[in-house]
Amino acid sequence: MLSVLSKQRAGYAFYYELFDGERTFGGGMTEAGELVCDAACTQKELMLRTLVFRCYNEGVASVCTQDVWGTALARFGFVREGGRFVATAASLRLPHDCEEAE
Repeated sequence: MLSVLSKQRAGYAFYYELFDGERTFGGGMTEAGELVCDAACTQKELMLRTLVFRCYNEGVASVCTQDVWGTALARFGFVREGGRFVATAASLRLPHDCEEAE
């Protein structure tokens, strides 16, 4: 069973622990405004969705990340700027990936 729980952690504006039934992985938004997660995380897109949702709720003006999530960051509103990806509150989104019925 998967669970994602909010935790307190020094150096993070917010931090979560994802439990996949066997192991626990961390991720969050650093105080510098970067979204990060453990490299070995088995559910990186779930962690990213959790962090993006939190950014919405917190009214985060802008956020950045690296290409470490195993998914296309453009789907979440990020654009490449040099070696990182950035998104503003206006561009950040949670894609639903549903196709409309014909």
